[in-house]
Amino acid sequence: MKIPTPVRRPTSKKYWIRKKVPADLRPIVGKTEIWASLGTDKEREANIKIGAVNASIEADWARLRAERARPPAPARAFVPEPFKLTHLDLHALRGEEHTRVRDRWTQEPPTGFNKLRMTLGDEESLQLDAVDLLESGGYEASPANIERLVPLLVQARREAAADVEHVRVGEFEKIADLTRLPKRTTPALDFLAAFEEYAAKGGLKGGTEGRTATRWRKKVKEFCDFIGHRDLKRIKTSHGYDWVDHLIGKDVPRDSIRKVFIAALSATAGFMVERRKLEQNPFLGIRVRDADASENAEKEKEQKEPPRKGFTLEEAKKILTATLVAPSDFISVEMAAARRWLPWLCAYSGARVNELTSLYPDDIRPRGYGIWCMMIKPSLEKTSQWRAVPIHSHVIDQKFGQTFLEYVEERRKLNKPLFYDPERRRGGTVRHPQFHKVAERIGDWVHGLGIPYDVKPNHGWRHVFKSMARHVGMDREVEGFITGHRPKDANSGNDYGDPWMLTMSKEIEKYPRYELPAFDRPSVPHKRRRRTNYDVAVAKAAKERRKAARARRSA
Repeated sequence: MKIPTPVRRPTSKKYWIRKKVPADLRPIVGKTEIWASLGTDKEREANIKIGAVNASIEADWARLRAERARPPAPARAFVPEPFKLTHLDLHALRGEEHTRVRDRWTQEPPTGFNKLRMTLGDEESLQLDAVDLLESGGYEASPANIERLVPLLVQARREAAADVEHVRVGEFEKIADLTRLPKRTTPALDFLAAFEEYAAKGGLKGGTEGRTATRWRKKVKEFCDFIGHRDLKRIKTSHGYDWVDHLIGKDVPRDSIRKVFIAALSATAGFMVERRKLEQNPFLGIRVRDADASENAEKEKEQKEPPRKGFTLEEAKKILTATLVAPSDFISVEMAAARRWLPWLCAYSGARVNELTSLYPDDIRPRGYGIWCMMIKPSLEKTSQWRAVPIHSHVIDQKFGQTFLEYVEERRKLNKPLFYDPERRRGGTVRHPQFHKVAERIGDWVHGLGIPYDVKPNHGWRHVFKSMARHVGMDREVEGFITGHRPKDANSGNDYGDPWMLTMSKEIEKYPRYELPAFDRPSVPHKRRRRTNYDVAVAKAAKERRKAARARRSA
């Protein structure tokens, strides 16, 4: 391995290492060469350090090759915890085995050697039968459980053989009464298994591995732990209200209780009713009322003014001005484009950021009257229907460097999404696709510009758009077509008529252009910003949360 010679850059007094990226890794790295500072302006010291830095880069490339060669991990199916095998369950299984053997032979009771076949069975076959019974009942087929069950299977077969003999000779009054044996303590309709069926077949966005299923699965499990069992058929509406009171006592926001905790339970039970496995939904109609007047008064004292949702005009201009700064050499082409165009697209459309980070070149195309539009497609977000959103003329007209349409055409030739490269995928899942990661990094970048952390760095644009729409007098129904919201007081709403592009473009053009002084100046070169102590603390806390999440997933 040849070690490069330290070089100096025109903009730095330090020595650097410059390496060409191997051709097979360029689609993953996103560059043809990389630079890394050696942190010294002394040539001798640079020659000493360059070997270690070069080895580190080569190790990273070896890791990238290994990750690319590794097949993606298959999605892990959720398996509910096995039921505890109680003493009553053992005798319930004994009764089931007795019934199975008796029903098998009573039609034509055997004689002679065939009578022995009812009770024959070596140790191995008995253990296999025990495993089948345990697993079919949702119990753990552990050696201890098998050892407890096998003697009862032997007893069940002997008693069943005696019943068959009574049937053969006509002594029906001597047949054993199995109604006195206990029933299984396992649920008639397992709530956790019902949720998995709903997630897979009920149209839940993202399916069993989606973000909604991941979030709701925990709520169903927590509710079952709270009431002490998993039998959906035994659950009453009163249990739901007990759960609501419990959550309120833990200061869980009432809106979250409505839209997450109860929604997960009600959607699952409703699906079981739909499939005729449950007579009625016990969570249907459960109301989570707002806090009473005294409680609201206390909150008003604590919170003097409501938190703001969108950016101020100064913050919006600050973010948009930062999009015109030359990007760093250390970020990919796609991330540089995301920083350049995503804030503008969010600002002028009010679209959710993940609706935009998932765009492909073919999603940007002219429609009626040659108006350029974005085709917003259903994804793992709240989007439920396709919608076409006209692109504001200011985005199309910007000639500050490469234009937006030129960039789209460049990505079209590469046959790649606009803001991420699938070839650089590193173990993403349905819950955490690449375009979500792009949105997260854009959010971190926005906060790095000094935007307060009390405003959502991407969703803030949606609130700004809604506020501006009211300010400039956009038609409410057309604005609903643009943002994907249906006004509550709309007469016909989205049920009648087509969303004409010319009409929507006319309303979007009411949004005033952001005229920035930076448009009249050359592109500002990228300057690395030093992180504040607060930034470091936030990054450290986020890292700890990620580590804890990984530990929970692997547990």
